[in-house]
Amino acid sequence: MLKKVLLSSSVFLLSALLGGAGYLSYRLYTSLAPLDGKIKISGLKSPVRVLRDKYGIPHIYAENHRDGLRALGFTVASERLLQMELTRRLVYGELAEVFGEPALASDKLFRSLMLKKAIQRMLDLEKKEGRFNQEIWDDMTSYFEGVNEYMRIRPRSFELQLVGIRPRPFEPLDAYMMTGYMAFGFAVPLKLTPILTKLTETLSAEKMNELRNATDAGQKVYSKTKTPAEMQSWRELEAIFDRFALPQFEGSNAWLLSGKRSASGKSLFANDPHIAFSNPAVWIEVHLKTPRQEIYGHYLPLVPFPILGHTPHSAWGFTMSLTDDMDYFREKLDHSKKTALYKNEPYPYETWNESIKVKNQSDIELELIETAHGPLMDAVLTEKNLSLSWAYLSPRNNPLKALWGMGHAKSMQEFENSLKETTAPGLNVMYADANNIAWWMTGQIAKHRKPHSDLILDGASGEDEILGYLNWDEKPHQVNPAEGFIVTANSHPRGLDKTFRGDWQSDNRYQTIVQALKQKEIWTVKDTQALQTLSFGQQTPLFVQKMISCLVLNETEQKQAQATLSNLQKWNHKSTVESTAASFYHLWNNYNLQNFLADLDEEAREVYLNSSYAWMFYERQILQYDCKKDPSIAEKITAGFKSTLQDPNSQKQWGQIHTVEYVHPLGRLKPLNYIYNIGPYPAPGAYNEINNIKFKTFGTSFPANAGPSTRRIVDMSDTRLSWGINPIGVSGHLLSPYRTLEVQKYLKGEYREQWMDLELIQKNKTHELSIIPSQN
Repeated sequence: MLKKVLLSSSVFLLSALLGGAGYLSYRLYTSLAPLDGKIKISGLKSPVRVLRDKYGIPHIYAENHRDGLRALGFTVASERLLQMELTRRLVYGELAEVFGEPALASDKLFRSLMLKKAIQRMLDLEKKEGRFNQEIWDDMTSYFEGVNEYMRIRPRSFELQLVGIRPRPFEPLDAYMMTGYMAFGFAVPLKLTPILTKLTETLSAEKMNELRNATDAGQKVYSKTKTPAEMQSWRELEAIFDRFALPQFEGSNAWLLSGKRSASGKSLFANDPHIAFSNPAVWIEVHLKTPRQEIYGHYLPLVPFPILGHTPHSAWGFTMSLTDDMDYFREKLDHSKKTALYKNEPYPYETWNESIKVKNQSDIELELIETAHGPLMDAVLTEKNLSLSWAYLSPRNNPLKALWGMGHAKSMQEFENSLKETTAPGLNVMYADANNIAWWMTGQIAKHRKPHSDLILDGASGEDEILGYLNWDEKPHQVNPAEGFIVTANSHPRGLDKTFRGDWQSDNRYQTIVQALKQKEIWTVKDTQALQTLSFGQQTPLFVQKMISCLVLNETEQKQAQATLSNLQKWNHKSTVESTAASFYHLWNNYNLQNFLADLDEEAREVYLNSSYAWMFYERQILQYDCKKDPSIAEKITAGFKSTLQDPNSQKQWGQIHTVEYVHPLGRLKPLNYIYNIGPYPAPGAYNEINNIKFKTFGTSFPANAGPSTRRIVDMSDTRLSWGINPIGVSGHLLSPYRTLEVQKYLKGEYREQWMDLELIQKNKTHELSIIPSQN
């Protein structure tokens, strides 16, 4: 059905291009964001100015705060309405209504996650306990009034017409649902835990402990399953995400330098969250100034408050903390009594019904169950009676209250206090003001009885129950450390006991950044830009040296490989687009990894290779094992080397095989891909380098699918001028001059200025729109 929908859209668009170019141009042109002149909308008390700078960034000036938020919603909708609608349909489980049966798997997943039910439960509890903040709700309402006003008075976008969607009005609950998607995007265990549990039946405990992401080498596999759980059509789910959703979060770098380490004498902030590439871009940047607040924010279009941002007195960003906040429990249910065993006692479970509309088919009715641990995932998993325990579903999780508080905080203490409102998603939140730098780990950090929470747990006996959670002061954090810098990069956090497990990524990016910061005492903005775009990881020379030393080649093979080995040994270990050594190195790693995982079946290997666990496993094989003592390691590395020599891509420049294409939801089928997609372009960087432009699955090919979703640098000596970059551009409209404006700058590692000063904005202004009350 999805293919038919896109195919009919392709035929329609192609026919329009061939037979009605003028009409098509008119339809596209009329749906462009209004940039100049005056436009009337209802609900405003006073006129609002929207200035666009030369990069298309909106700068909104309002005489009262709620008018500013209405103008913000109107402006974001003018650029990103299709993105907003498709993402909303994803998180509510409503894609199949438009795209038919192929989207049903995604809808079943998001209905099963019970996001809406959990959010309503949280809001009800806040109202009951007198903690509900009406001001936050009113701010969100104003934002969505602006979105809805845009839909009311402006032509429906060409893309929405193309796929036959007429969005219903947006509301504050949509923003909460979007935070659920953010938390879900961090959820490595959802698809990996069933695979790991399945592997316990076929692999030795020694092999299993190599594959797991345990931080303590002494951790063992404590349980096995005789009924392996397998994700139902996970490839289909990932295809749905690729086509329709905001991309998932993949990692991030962030570091802070205190005033004593900065050339300006004030704190220096740097952050680049790593997210799957998308078109339109993940973030929309907007500068908003009202009597209550001035903020330069990076917004997710469905969320009225910026996720990343800076004000005249503070800056903040994040990296994923990757703590373990999601567990599967195997339940023992008695459906006749509607109970589940919990600590060996019958405990009532709750049921609720969901109805999914499917295009050209009858509605799908689901009866869903919530146990003491969480929702049952029967609609998603082949194995039944598995419930999902997830920190996001806590009735005390209010991420929007945290975001609102962060943007309104006037001091570091106020900022820190706002972070206590959330249990998920788990983040390393990085904060800087002129005289302070700080990092706090947010979200629930569970105390497990046994270190095997990456496997399916026993929900009946009570033996695997969570013992409790770290309190706020026990969570890892740093405030103004003596060394004058703070770094987070998705690795095991400093200050967290090794008995806590998580889905940590390799320490390589963290250590590479730390070593660079130690080598230079005083840092400028330009120095920080150079480090943030460095296509290098300190493991690379170690890997090259170790793998070459493991080679077992006869004299003829040695001569054949001489030029290649010389090229590798002369290489500067940077993955630049013109490097052929980089191509050989990354190919060699991929062949090695396939060899090391040869005892996994195809499905398990595919899922495993698409996780951060794969590189951690590979890292241990290369760095911790002595190939002189273990000939099997040398044999696999040598076989990988020979396979790489035979691969034609090993002689190409890195930018020829490592390319990035920004794919639009409608660009999945020809000829729409030629119209809507941006690229492909040669891309520098690689997985686990500071410039973490990564490829999707280890062990296969190299098209880049994720990387820095923005790069931001703020010198707190003067926040009126900061630096950043967007992977493509701010606009999502096909005809906008701001759609692809930043592509080449981004790939070259360049930056543009970010302005919060009216004089600078006026000097760089390209458009000005007056949004006025409709009664004027």
